[in-house]
Amino acid sequence: MTLHKNIYLLKNRLGSLGGLEKYTWRIANAFAKHGCEVTILSSDFVDKAHTHPLLHFAHLPCNHKLSIRKIHDFDIKTRRYLLDKRADVIFGMDRNRYQTHLRLGNGVHRSFLQTRKYTDSLLKRWITPFNPLHRLILSIEKEALESPSLRCLFTNSHMVKQEVLSYYNVDPTKIHVVHNGVEWDEMQNDFDTWIEKKSKIATALSLDPSTYHFLFIGNGYKRKGLDSLLKALQILSKEDFHLSVVGKDKHLAYYIAKAKKLGLASKVSFYGQRSDIRKFYQLCDALVIPSFYDPFANVTVEALAMGLYVISSQTNGGSEVLTSTNGHVLTSLQDPHYFAKVLQKAMHTPKTWLYSQQIRDSVKRLDFSHQTATLVHTSLQHL
Repeated sequence: MTLHKNIYLLKNRLGSLGGLEKYTWRIANAFAKHGCEVTILSSDFVDKAHTHPLLHFAHLPCNHKLSIRKIHDFDIKTRRYLLDKRADVIFGMDRNRYQTHLRLGNGVHRSFLQTRKYTDSLLKRWITPFNPLHRLILSIEKEALESPSLRCLFTNSHMVKQEVLSYYNVDPTKIHVVHNGVEWDEMQNDFDTWIEKKSKIATALSLDPSTYHFLFIGNGYKRKGLDSLLKALQILSKEDFHLSVVGKDKHLAYYIAKAKKLGLASKVSFYGQRSDIRKFYQLCDALVIPSFYDPFANVTVEALAMGLYVISSQTNGGSEVLTSTNGHVLTSLQDPHYFAKVLQKAMHTPKTWLYSQQIRDSVKRLDFSHQTATLVHTSLQHL
């Protein structure tokens, strides 16, 4: 049934393939498949080939090098563009002052700044409140969330919902928690073949397939809690394990040296940013996400969908999908001995075919098709 609803999606950068960019594409296509006319507003030029016939694009170039100028310029241009448009839904995916529907995929910036006290230097903590970029983002965040025009607010975790209610004057009935989706169906083949491929992957990486394999994925190791993980692993240095670190960090040399200093040089490998993440899911037994702040780390559900046990901090919204069967939620990142005990317990139950299938099945309900359908259905109920 054609609904003849006009949907405008706001996403500043769309050229990269990060989590928010992928989610924008999925939501746009879900609206289009539902019979809505969808226009994506972006500062990036988008190739219109091979897209849904109801999916359109408006290029609003923001040719500035500074992030503060890019954010401000895109906010101004989207409002000007929409002035004479008939819009049933203006769906924000980024940092804009005005929209009728908003998905808060980046979490609450005020909360993010609060958690930086655990990772920033004293000087940086002192100057952060005066940083013009943070001041702009906080200004946009407050105006967007407290706008009377906002009819529907999506958060990807209950953690973020509580942060919104703690910091801003928002009607709780406007807030809908929809956890991040995962490519559950698309991962089926990679999951089905992990046993036969594990030894080949380990050999290619010069690793022992019989060792218990931990996995850490994240950009910006400090905020993602790698320091805490390494300290905990030092306590277990006589155990038979290996940690694969995937992701980028400008202080990579520091972390390589730190692993060596802790006596973990032979037990930790750094692979940098990779596009072949699934082969690490096939190799490893458990994913560790000790992040100081993550609205909902996508790797949480990706790892679960590939049958890995997941150990996460409670400051990752993704920890809300963990149970006693598929993972463990860390209540502290400050006690390395407690952390080590959790890691050691995980090592007692390595990944097997039956166990991995149980873990995978625990997130079947979070397949992208279901999660995006929920977003679309809820959005159209709040016109």
